[in-house]
Amino acid sequence: MESTLRSVGRAMELLETLGRAREPVPLHALSRQLGIGKATVRRFLLTFQELGYVARDARGAYLLTGRLRQISQGAFGAMAVRRGLQELSQEAGVAASIGRLDGTDVVYLYREPPGVVAGVALAEGARLPAHATAIGKVLLAQHSLPQLQELYPSGRLAAYTERTITDLPLLAGALQEIRRQGWALSDGELDEGLCAAAVPLYGADGRLTGALNASASGGSRAREAFVTEIVPALLRYAKHLGDLLIDQGTSRP
Repeated sequence: MESTLRSVGRAMELLETLGRAREPVPLHALSRQLGIGKATVRRFLLTFQELGYVARDARGAYLLTGRLRQISQGAFGAMAVRRGLQELSQEAGVAASIGRLDGTDVVYLYREPPGVVAGVALAEGARLPAHATAIGKVLLAQHSLPQLQELYPSGRLAAYTERTITDLPLLAGALQEIRRQGWALSDGELDEGLCAAAVPLYGADGRLTGALNASASGGSRAREAFVTEIVPALLRYAKHLGDLLIDQGTSRP
């Protein structure tokens, strides 16, 4: 085990060395910098080449590929998103989430801190009905009426509490107002006592990347506080978080 861990450590040092280099590095230079024999460095490089993480230039020197840089950028981006959600959660005293629309469901990508809503553990991949949630409604508001009718062909929506909107024309009217104001509110529509607000997330190119949600239950926050305190916080954080999400290809209408 110790030998295996040492090998992994050396392999990571090799990648870090290539990552810091401003130009491709020859084998002998890598061997000298790492203090590892050429044969060992060559084996590492051949493995990374097969995986698509390292390439050779015309002179035979080595460099990182875009694939590895994309992976590292994605990992750092995810860390930055979680850190932003943690800051929002602590600052506003709410649970913070990010999700995307998939049909008539919201699929959760991030949630800080973890929790349970309407019997659903909100972790990566969890789903909730879009029409009964603030995050879902702010995403549905980006759709035209024909698109909504395609999503809900029967025109009837499932009821979760007495406050759930169950009629498509009523939902379409609410979505029009949400689109105009730029944020959505859900007060006891999915779960009694649960209040939430959400705003859309856009990337630097103006394309929709998801939605940012804040929620609190048990009467810890009044509806008015969500409008006057939470929505401004969401809008502030959304400017940064939207750029960190990988664009799903959903155009801003």
